[in-house]
Amino acid sequence: MKRFLALMLSLVLVVGVLPAARADSQSNADGDAVILPDDVPSPWAYDEVHQAIVLGMVPWDLQNHWRFAITRIEFAQMVVHFLAFQHGFSSDSSFVSAYCPTTVDRDGNRFGAASSWWNVFCGEWGPFTDLATPEDRGYGNTAYALGILNGRSATTFDPDSPITRQEAASILMRCYRLYGGTYEAADRTPALSDWNSVADWARDDAAAVLELKVMQGSGGAFHPQGTYTREQAVLTLLRLYANAPVSRGEGNIPDL
Repeated sequence: MKRFLALMLSLVLVVGVLPAARADSQSNADGDAVILPDDVPSPWAYDEVHQAIVLGMVPWDLQNHWRFAITRIEFAQMVVHFLAFQHGFSSDSSFVSAYCPTTVDRDGNRFGAASSWWNVFCGEWGPFTDLATPEDRGYGNTAYALGILNGRSATTFDPDSPITRQEAASILMRCYRLYGGTYEAADRTPALSDWNSVADWARDDAAAVLELKVMQGSGGAFHPQGTYTREQAVLTLLRLYANAPVSRGEGNIPDL
């Protein structure tokens, strides 16, 4: 009995120090599918997600649930954080407060001076009644004020709803235009079977992200109404950083 207990204890200790399985383990020795935990990206996304985290591009509180559909407020947070990253800021709030006085809002009006635009956005500023927490108001109102995301209605942001692929394409290119200027795809009618299903307002942006290899089709289609996951959001922001002509990586973003 003592020998058995000693053996079991040894096994526990060995298992406890084994390295965690990599995310690209998709099947076991018997060929059965392995269900990945929520905190592990899909095998095809693992390397790029890891690279984005190492670069500091992914907010720490969004570094999980990789295969879940990303919500509107989560993507708002991700793109504001991405803008801060592109401009060399480690703090989103510091970036927002430094950036807004240098630019115009979604209507073309100067933001003007404020002791902290981040605090303004976290407060009572803005038209939306469904941004419940200061943090949600901060990211939602910043993304709205800069023209990156629109509301669902005049007073509704709809923070917990998912976004579609065509919405993601437009959000990515609106984000890019804030620091990179205009970008027009050479081919505005990609040879995808469902291209005519892409909304008119999203077509130029969808063509741009396809040409930049920021997004790609699947099975010869774009799937404009398909949902968008956290890992897809991270990968496309990383590719926007790596592939677009203006980027912190290229060293051609002007200082604020």
